[in-house]
Amino acid sequence: VKGCPDDIFGLWTTGAGLAKWFLRNAEFAPSEGRPAKGKKDKPTPFPAAQARHENEACRVNDRYLWEWYYDGGISGEGWILEVRPPTRLRFTFGANMEVDLSIRKQGAWCVVELRQFGIPDTPRGRWEMHMGCRVAWAFFLTNLKSVAERGPDLRETERSRTRQLHLVNI
Repeated sequence: VKGCPDDIFGLWTTGAGLAKWFLRNAEFAPSEGRPAKGKKDKPTPFPAAQARHENEACRVNDRYLWEWYYDGGISGEGWILEVRPPTRLRFTFGANMEVDLSIRKQGAWCVVELRQFGIPDTPRGRWEMHMGCRVAWAFFLTNLKSVAERGPDLRETERSRTRQLHLVNI
């Protein structure tokens, strides 16, 4: 991605930034961190008064609530595990997975590396999580590049079309 690491990092760590290229809505709120391993507590929605401002960067132990464009309500929730501006972000993703993101400057460009791990080694995990997320991340990282370089947002945002067409670009 052509640009400054701080700008790219902001697109990952603020609600407003994530809404430009990845999500319909993103909120972060302070928390005590995720439950201990093996504990099945699912986070409950937090009141808007607790949410960080849309331009305020997330912090370690923040909870997140994310909503993608999809007429059927694809949403995700989890925790921020590590924040090292402007080079590293790590967060929970899905049931037991994590995403590790690194950004490094290389000339006029930023190299954005994303690693998702903890994918279940089952037929369903290999198909739905490994292949499904791989395809989705390839699209969304392409969209990140487009948006960061002042190009078009490539997502389909018309909710009725997203469900009908089963699009990855939601």
